[in-house]
Amino acid sequence: MKQSARITLAGAFTWAFLILSPYSTPPAQALITVTEIILNSSSVQVIHNPTPGTDVLNMSLNVTDDGEGGGCEGGADDFIATGFNVLVLKGRCESMIGLAFSYTIPGYVTHHIGSATYGTYFALKPPGTVASKIVRGHDATQYLRQVNINFKATGQDLEYLDSNQIALVLDDSDHSGPSCFDVNAQIGIGITKPSRGAHSVRH
Repeated sequence: MKQSARITLAGAFTWAFLILSPYSTPPAQALITVTEIILNSSSVQVIHNPTPGTDVLNMSLNVTDDGEGGGCEGGADDFIATGFNVLVLKGRCESMIGLAFSYTIPGYVTHHIGSATYGTYFALKPPGTVASKIVRGHDATQYLRQVNINFKATGQDLEYLDSNQIALVLDDSDHSGPSCFDVNAQIGIGITKPSRGAHSVRH
């Protein structure tokens, strides 16, 4: 990747973190999609619960990070070792409306079972939590890292995500490869639990 392009993308990613909000209007130029990070497949689910601040975000992602120019940067492109950044925005990459969710996983607790490698992560994101599991793909090598990521954030305010059209931004730990992807999310409403002591009425 050219140095100028890298600076532009890193600046755009920082801009998205600091400026975007559900009430802001982004400039005409949105984040540029680059090929360092590839989203092979995705499933994104947003659950709106009746009680404010208790929404849930579920994501299942298959991601490849092949490093800058197809090379290797040690741990900087390794999602398991050094984590990643994720943004969920309303709209599309070319016309993002506002930031609805952001989080940085600084790295996973690594586990090895035979030849398999996976990582686990859990932390508070007040008033809720974030839990994630990442598994290295079978074809992952030193120069090509493919991982399967399960990500769940609970107790969040995701009311702003009222459309299935979202922009998903992923970046590695050194901010050298922010990439934006158009994703169709599943938007649902949680089940309201009956009040204690409520009795059904027989007719």
